[in-house]
Amino acid sequence: MMKPIFHARFAFALLLLFGTDLRAGEKLTIATFNCEFLTTPKVHMKFGLPFDITNAPLAEVERWAKPEYRAAKMQEATDTVAKLLKTFEADVLVLQEVGKRADTALLVERLKAIGADYPHWAVCRSYDTQTRQYNAILSRHPLKNVITPIPGREGYFREPDDADTEDDTMVIKGMRATVEFAGHQILLYNLHLKSERGGHEADEQRIAQASIVRRHYLPELNSGKLIIVAGDLNDRRGQPALRRIRGFDDLWEDLQQTGSTRYFPWDKRHTRWTYEWQGFGQQIDHILISRSFSPVTRSIRARTIDHQNETASDHNPFLVEFEFR
Repeated sequence: MMKPIFHARFAFALLLLFGTDLRAGEKLTIATFNCEFLTTPKVHMKFGLPFDITNAPLAEVERWAKPEYRAAKMQEATDTVAKLLKTFEADVLVLQEVGKRADTALLVERLKAIGADYPHWAVCRSYDTQTRQYNAILSRHPLKNVITPIPGREGYFREPDDADTEDDTMVIKGMRATVEFAGHQILLYNLHLKSERGGHEADEQRIAQASIVRRHYLPELNSGKLIIVAGDLNDRRGQPALRRIRGFDDLWEDLQQTGSTRYFPWDKRHTRWTYEWQGFGQQIDHILISRSFSPVTRSIRARTIDHQNETASDHNPFLVEFEFR
């Protein structure tokens, strides 16, 4: 009977001697996920109908024109997405392609109803009048200092070899919030950059949007703050927009790519994709982090979830778990 008491006293003595080093660190999981048109004006796309509902069969056009029918289908789609989101077991959800505040409130409500409570949430200001899509951050931890949209404009050439095509852009769907966790202030960006649809012009515009984000977070990065840039960036690892937003085109410290193999188990390298195009899996949803996480964390691990639920989304989520010291 003395042996357990000895072990308990010995463990207590070690705890006094070494402090908190013997305790498990506090963990924070961030998930970024494109909810694919979870927005009332375009939710019909989740049910196999065209972007422009007037191109659907007449019976469908008439059915979806009834507000009560569209609202019921929106709730059905929201329940499907909420059930999937719950399985992520994330502390913070970084979401794209959600609806405006009323639609996001419905998602928060449905999540709470199934035991996934996110009491702190915010929706971005969107300038995408065509898709009616927004970004949102849902968090179990307090959110402060929400900035939306990300301020600034950047020039680009619609045709890279023609100076007379010069134009400029803003970040159409973007926000930043401060997540308070375990005594840390984490500056979290949620972005949905210009889609690849549109060829060279879209590519140049996306790089310009990445420049705006880089310029916005750079002062905080240089002061040692914890920075996370996440979302649907519509570019693959190592591509121009990713290089720009990480800082490879300037002289200051770069962000780390958690999609790299160093953050994945060796046997999970093949899972590093979030979107399938013509049978080819690619990562276009990212979580980029500042080097300032290294001294305050014990480990950083990334993973994806191949949910195979086409009704919920055509994207897979990308998750990063931080274990703090």
